[in-house]
This record gives sequence, C-alpha cells and structure tokens, in this order.
Amino acid sequence: MKVLFLISFLFVNIAKDNKKSEMANSSASDKIVGTWLSADKDLKVEIFNKKGHYFGKVVWFACLPSTPNMDDFKDTENPDPKLRTRKWLGMEVVKNLTYNGESEWKNGTVYDPNSGRKYSSVVRLKDNSTLIVRGYWGIELFGKNLEFHRVN
Repeated sequence: MKVLFLISFLFVNIAKDNKKSEMANSSASDKIVGTWLSADKDLKVEIFNKKGHYFGKVVWFACLPSTPNMDDFKDTENPDPKLRTRKWLGMEVVKNLTYNGESEWKNGTVYDPNSGRKYSSVVRLKDNSTLIVRGYWGIELFGKNLEFHRVN
C-alpha cells in the first residue's frame, strides 16, 4: 500500500512539474502576442497563438487620401486568382511561427499583399516592446528586417 501511495505521489508531482514547465514555456513564447505598430507607423498587426503556432493579422494600415478606404483594399496581387477578392483588413499575413526557446520564432511565413509574395520568416524579440520581423527567400542572409513596436 505504501508503494502504491509513493508511486501515485511521484506521478502527481511529475505531472505538476511538467505543467509548471509548460506554463513557463508558454508564457515565454507568448511574449509576442499582442498588437504591433510598424516603425513607419503605417501598419498594425495583431499576433496571436493558435495551437502552439503564432499568426499575425492586419488590424490597421495607413491609406493615402487618393486611395480606397482601408476596408476596400483587396489582395489583387495574389498569384492565386481565387484569393484576389479577400480584404487586406483582417488578413493573416504571418503564419505558422514556432517558438525556439530563445526569444525567437522561426519556420513561419510572412505575406506581402502589396506584391503578392510570400517569404520565409523569423521573428525576434529585441526587447519587450520591439519586434524584428525578417522576411527572406532561400537563406536568411538575403532578407529584409521590419521593426515593430508594441501597442499598449
């Protein structure tokens, strides 16, 4: 009976420790969750966690007075004709990022609706209020960084 109690006690404590570890890792990986404004102050993206992967959708962008309203912009440059009628506003432009445990999210993509191109991406948290998004083709060395600042 003592052995059964001891084994049960060990399993419960191991499960608690695993849960604490998962929660700590989850809170670290969720540091990018929130709304981010581009350094040029012309784009806001909301980053969110969906089943352990990170996605970002357009929640606002600047429009010139000579262009359509924000709600009227369509994905006209998309190479897939079926997607050319979808709106920019609410579009997922960051997809499938995974946290690597070192303030870095990798193996995702970033989509540019201006050109219709999709790039591989890596996202790095410079500090709690600065996010660096790197989009690239092929290897990361040949990419471009975009800086975003957290919106409170």
